[in-house]
Amino acid sequence: MRKLFILMFLSAGLSAQSISKQVIAPLGGTVSNGNNQLSYTTGEIVIGSMTAEDGSFQLGNGYYPSLNLEVLSIDSPTTNLLVKIYPNPTKEVIFISHPSSNSFKVFISDLTGKVLLQNVVGKQEPINIEKYPTGTYLINVTTEDKKTNSYKIIKQ
Repeated sequence: MRKLFILMFLSAGLSAQSISKQVIAPLGGTVSNGNNQLSYTTGEIVIGSMTAEDGSFQLGNGYYPSLNLEVLSIDSPTTNLLVKIYPNPTKEVIFISHPSSNSFKVFISDLTGKVLLQNVVGKQEPINIEKYPTGTYLINVTTEDKKTNSYKIIKQ
């Protein structure tokens, strides 16, 4: 009896499952005509994950080609421009310096996006922000070689 139980256990353990793409739909069918067979579905309710040929995960629902899934990010890459904006925080003026650029396109905006200043300034040229109310401002600086970066300045 014990040998029979072990044999049944081993044979049950040797069976394998296979995974295949299947459709679960409320309406559909199959039409056959001789050697040809057509299967159709409407109103699929299941969307399953699949893998692409390269092993990456994809999302598909049977109607459209699979879509590659990619990680989305809200982080934007920053460019190391070696731009220095000082003093920060400030009360009256700010200066911009860079080791090689001598002029900069400057856009200063408040946190609502309203552009307060749009100008080309030279290296070490003061930018007067004394008339702006106390708060935080964004300054976009574009160097002579067309590289742009954003900075936060605080007006006291």
